[in-house]
Amino acid sequence: MALIPKPPFPNVPKLPGVPQLPRSPLSPTAALPVLSLGLALGALWKSVFAKSGWAIYKSNVAGAQDTKTDKTDPNQLDEVVVVSKRKPVVEPDSFGEFTYRNEWSMSDFPVQAGEFASYNKVANPFETMVRMYKGGTKEARKKFLDSIEAIQGTLDLYDIVTPERTYLGVNVLRYEVSRRGAKGAYFLSEVDLYFREVRQVTSTYTTTAVVTQNAQSASAAPVTNSGVVQAITNIKNDVTAAASSVVGKLTP
Repeated sequence: MALIPKPPFPNVPKLPGVPQLPRSPLSPTAALPVLSLGLALGALWKSVFAKSGWAIYKSNVAGAQDTKTDKTDPNQLDEVVVVSKRKPVVEPDSFGEFTYRNEWSMSDFPVQAGEFASYNKVANPFETMVRMYKGGTKEARKKFLDSIEAIQGTLDLYDIVTPERTYLGVNVLRYEVSRRGAKGAYFLSEVDLYFREVRQVTSTYTTTAVVTQNAQSASAAPVTNSGVVQAITNIKNDVTAAASSVVGKLTP
């Protein structure tokens, strides 16, 4: 019976995913994957100069050139909003967190006419929260907080642009600033803006004739024209003459 000697070192390459094994010092080391210079520069340029895709704009700005794609074309996306000429109302260093809540109110009681009726499900205005970060100088941080103060009390509508979707027609509900630790003294790490959707409707007014000819109260009866009223042409002289006659009677 022949014995086969056990190799002192495994015959497997040293690559990512291979566990650490004892190897011969004479075995060649595997070359690490190297990113080409062009790809490296492209990734660096994209990380520095590419837009983040996050912004908060004012709605219905004249000359903003907002356009939408043709939904009949199957090769295009459902909707694309172009905001080439709009300037963000707040400009943080970065956006850190975003939450979106959209709920419906469903009545659990009969509505409308009769004892048997369908229940209603009503969509409530959605709410969003955007967390922003701001560093830099003291003047830059103050300008950032002033821009939030400028939009929180207005009745203007705003659009929140994210890389995947744009949330249109919202108004500022409240904002919160949290500063923690020594780092928070010189860096705004948690500035939260809360928004709520504002649904706009067009008011419609109608005129309805009210019949009060047979009203029980005389004050509820409509005004009727009983003839032409004669105007007094020289009311000043008439009043002066009446006052003189009264004063003459009181004079001893």
